[in-house]
Amino acid sequence: MNDLIQYLFDFAFSQDIGYLLVPADEDYSSFANKTKKLIIINTNWKNKAELPFIIGHEIGHLIDGDQGISRYCGTALTSKERHADLYSLNLIFDYATKQYDCYEEPSQFMQAYGIPNRMYNDVVNLFRNNDDLLF
Repeated sequence: MNDLIQYLFDFAFSQDIGYLLVPADEDYSSFANKTKKLIIINTNWKNKAELPFIIGHEIGHLIDGDQGISRYCGTALTSKERHADLYSLNLIFDYATKQYDCYEEPSQFMQAYGIPNRMYNDVVNLFRNNDDLLF
């Protein structure tokens, strides 16, 4: 997980996105601040395995040009949250393929990389569209 997190922070840095790691209460949401081009990540989030996904999600908000402050809520209730989720999924998938990680089932990939269950159908579609990279 540490290598993936470093990969994501390196990617953020390459996009002129800053980051700050904050050990806050486990329910405190990470967020992206478009004005400062900064992501704030709660390192004590209640689901530690989800941290890389959250980092990618917050990067996605800034890459997509979302205005103001966008907080991670763990659901994709709006189109901008869904876009940030998909951005994160694709960043993590890109990392996994560069590592030559192979998974036969979408659920194995999701578990290995802390992808939330709400993304299952998206992971299935990603596997279908990239089956030559996964098997």
